[in-house]
Amino acid sequence: MASPTKDIKKVLPKPNSDFYQLLETLPAEELAVLNQVRDVHGNKVAPIITKYWGRRFFPRLKLLPAIKELNIGGVAMNGYGCRGGSAQLFRPDRHEMARFDSSIATFFGVHNGLAMGSIYLGGSEEQKQKWIPPMARREKLAASV
Repeated sequence: MASPTKDIKKVLPKPNSDFYQLLETLPAEELAVLNQVRDVHGNKVAPIITKYWGRRFFPRLKLLPAIKELNIGGVAMNGYGCRGGSAQLFRPDRHEMARFDSSIATFFGVHNGLAMGSIYLGGSEEQKQKWIPPMARREKLAASV
């Protein structure tokens, strides 16, 4: 008798998280960034995150070094030591993170988008020079847990 799981796999299409096919509009360099994000989160976050969920603890000290190595601080922001890139890269990086853990994506979204983005868009030049470079390098954290 066939397994119900095997039968379902035959019927259901592969999940598509890019329903509107926005990733097709990204240049190869930005697709490579998303692949790096997926690889790091698949190899560093996925193996340990369930243990932390059960403890209701966010393992920022354990995971931030790997995220820092991605060099994705300041995605879609130019200058100030930021990664830069197109505005289309601003959300898919979080989607890739959320595949493995939504708390990591939220942490990154608050730090990179809400805090850095607010300074980038509305801060004085002095504030931008003071805060954005160390935030992009993850030396200063706006979303600390």
